[in-house]
Amino acid sequence: MRLKVILITLLLISNVFASDFDINNLTPQEIKTLKEIKAHGKENGLSYSLMAIAIKESGLGKYLVNVDTKDYGLYQANIKTVISRENAPDTSWNRNVLAMKLISDFQFATKNAIDELSYWQKVHNNNWSKVWSSYNGGWRYNSDAAKQYSKDIATIIRELKKVDV
Repeated sequence: MRLKVILITLLLISNVFASDFDINNLTPQEIKTLKEIKAHGKENGLSYSLMAIAIKESGLGKYLVNVDTKDYGLYQANIKTVISRENAPDTSWNRNVLAMKLISDFQFATKNAIDELSYWQKVHNNNWSKVWSSYNGGWRYNSDAAKQYSKDIATIIRELKKVDV
């Protein structure tokens, strides 16, 4: 019951998209988060993609729930994809538990984002534009929205490379 109350509260207060993120005015906490992401993504060569996705998707953790799309956590993982990846039955309980884990467990959320990017890397033969498009649009990576998302990620990565994180 407590889990549902927490999730509902987060849903109500967090249904906002990250926008207008100012890479040049990072707070100490944002820098710390970026450094953690960078360290976790280094082994897979995904540091900058993960950092950019976290900025684009959640404003580095400011907005952890999207009720409309049922995406959760730092990287806004889709709950249906996570349930499938975890080989868990698609039940209300499992959706709630895994959504809360995506919101509260940095390592779990990061592992899921790495798995998702790695999957699309293989599908698209390391074509990063398509990888980022698919992270957002799945198999509809040629949609205008997915293509714009990919451009946004590329822009954020260029900006990230200009700052010391």
